Amino acid sequence: MADRYWILGTGTWSSTNTVNWSASSGGAGGASVPTASDNVFFDANSNVGAGAFTCTMANTPRVCNDFTASGLDGAMSLTGGSVALTVSGSLTWPATNFSRSYSGTTTFNATTTGKTVTTNGVAFGGAVDFNGVGGGWTLGSAISCGTSVFGVTNGTFDTSSSGNYAITAGAFAGNVTSVRTVNLNASTITLSSTSFVTYQSTNLTFNAGTSTINGSNASATFTGGGLTYYNVAFTSTALASPSITGGNTFNNLSITGRTTVGLAQLSFSDNQTINGTFTVSAGTASAFRIFIFSGTLNTARTLTCAAVSLTDTDFRDITIAGVASPASGTRLGDCKGNSGITFPAAKTVYYDQTGSANWGATGSGSWSATSGGALDATQFPLAQDTAVFPAATYPASGSTTTINAAYNIGTIDMSLRTSNTMTLATSTNNLIVYSNWINGTGITLSGTGALSFAGRTTQQITSVSKTFTQLININTHNGSVTLQDALTQSSTNFTQIVNGTLDLNGFTYTVGTRFTTVTGTKNLTFNGGTLVCPDPNTTSFNNNAPTGFTTTAGTGTGTISMTAATAKTFVGGGSTFNCTINQGGAGALTITGSNTFSNITNTYKVTGATSILFTAGTTSTFTDWNASGESTRLLTIGSVTAASHTLSKASGTVSSDFLSISRSTATGGAGWYAGANSTDGGNNSGWIFTAPPAPSAGNGNFLVFF
Repeated sequence: MADRYWILGTGTWSSTNTVNWSASSGGAGGASVPTASDNVFFDANSNVGAGAFTCTMANTPRVCNDFTASGLDGAMSLTGGSVALTVSGSLTWPATNFSRSYSGTTTFNATTTGKTVTTNGVAFGGAVDFNGVGGGWTLGSAISCGTSVFGVTNGTFDTSSSGNYAITAGAFAGNVTSVRTVNLNASTITLSSTSFVTYQSTNLTFNAGTSTINGSNASATFTGGGLTYYNVAFTSTALASPSITGGNTFNNLSITGRTTVGLAQLSFSDNQTINGTFTVSAGTASAFRIFIFSGTLNTARTLTCAAVSLTDTDFRDITIAGVASPASGTRLGDCKGNSGITFPAAKTVYYDQTGSANWGATGSGSWSATSGGALDATQFPLAQDTAVFPAATYPASGSTTTINAAYNIGTIDMSLRTSNTMTLATSTNNLIVYSNWINGTGITLSGTGALSFAGRTTQQITSVSKTFTQLININTHNGSVTLQDALTQSSTNFTQIVNGTLDLNGFTYTVGTRFTTVTGTKNLTFNGGTLVCPDPNTTSFNNNAPTGFTTTAGTGTGTISMTAATAKTFVGGGSTFNCTINQGGAGALTITGSNTFSNITNTYKVTGATSILFTAGTTSTFTDWNASGESTRLLTIGSVTAASHTLSKASGTVSSDFLSISRSTATGGAGWYAGANSTDGGNNSGWIFTAPPAPSAGNGNFLVFF
């Protein structure tokens, strides 16, 4: 181990330059470049006279044992771009005459304890990592690395019980399993990154002391690793989508400070314990809201709390336990799946703005307890409420009401808007609807966000022939969404079903670009209704997640009608469809997967050929087959590729005509009669290219084939 002193002012600290290094303060140059075991000093003799000077680090990393800058009589600048610095001992920077502009990582890799880090208000420009097996470091002043990561990878880090020095960083991280200890004492840690805390508990001794950790990022993620913390606060005034993972323990946990209209969404992936107070306060207006929910839909997370302070908060799949249960608060919204929380009784509120305005507004808000009553900010509609638009004046005819954030909505009732028109605009906001959606004949809908129906009970949609421009998402665990009339979705969006039942209730549901399934337990019930897929899309009907997907015929005959005038695809996913699949448009219909259908038809009835094609190597099973061509056009039955598919019907007779069939195997026990006017395109088996035999009669009874 040797001491190395910087001399001669401005110069380069590289792996080869010895000009600026001396073995003594102000001595002759030419000493060797510092190694990891050498101490480096910058002092009153490091510059020429009292002028400013720059030490530029080159080559990565620059290494030393202790790094000490003190007693400088000229301003020193430590530069080097992204060059890293590795300190194997202690580090001391002075409060005056010193600046740092390098942005590389600073690593402390001591393997013994007793090291100190004192920056005296000079911030690091890049990440800081304490990473020395057996090393130990104590702060001698507050420390900052700006928006970069502050990490403890190996060794023991202590903020100093005597100084309780603060840490400012982007993130506080220890996402490793090496042996390390973190002592926070009574320090305040202020963090600005999206992933502001990331810790694993394996081989970690974490002593939170009475510290406070503040996360200021709007989408801050707290990955706590199941550790015990003291006070943790989400402090962003524009909180958006933060989250907490790991089954952690807190003294106080608070989510406060929002000053913008809208809905912040905080998810929990695990149960939490709050030994002090769980505080949630969205802001100063009822339209400033925070949504607390389980990260797994329909799986409750338990928050065991000693006390709560809750204002303008929505809850979904949250159980409040402990001394604070049952918890209550001000304007709490019930988004289903909760327990241990006392919610306000459901109420009916009335829109009370006279002209174009927002659903969620500051000041007195947009809602009243009575139709035509005074604006009252406390009447903002909660997830259990019914929001009514009066027949006239509120708003005036021709006005636009904008749902200006991703709010949780109960029932929205616009049925009184008939001769007085209005536009309900949702923009790109994704809304969650927990009860009924009722249009009026004077309503126009606009917006491209999602309408998610998630009520977990019986919900209804009344369209009154108004086109929905939004994505429609059915995600109602153990619940159902039932049409009250025909529904049409614009071609700019689509419909998906995740959980629950979509009941067509005998009506026609015309989707936009596609109908798709998502992982979950979901059901499509027809009750005589028709699902129309009109888009020429390669996945016009896309059973993308067939596991958990069922269909129910109900009363009457249900139909999925593929009506695009150009090629379209029915992605069946190997499911059973208790309905008719209909080729309803001029374009070729491709059916993929080995599916089961109640029936197959084709209602496209104009001159020209059309096709129903099956995936080669699949078996499509039908209870009935009623697909035929006409004298003016043949219906082609074939495979997508030059290989055969199989069609199966257990019994009875298939009676078709005007078909052009190729690469098709007909089987299952039924008689497959293609008809006398059909053509055999080759590579077929099981098809009989004649008309079926006439029904036999006897004893006055007729045998009828279906």
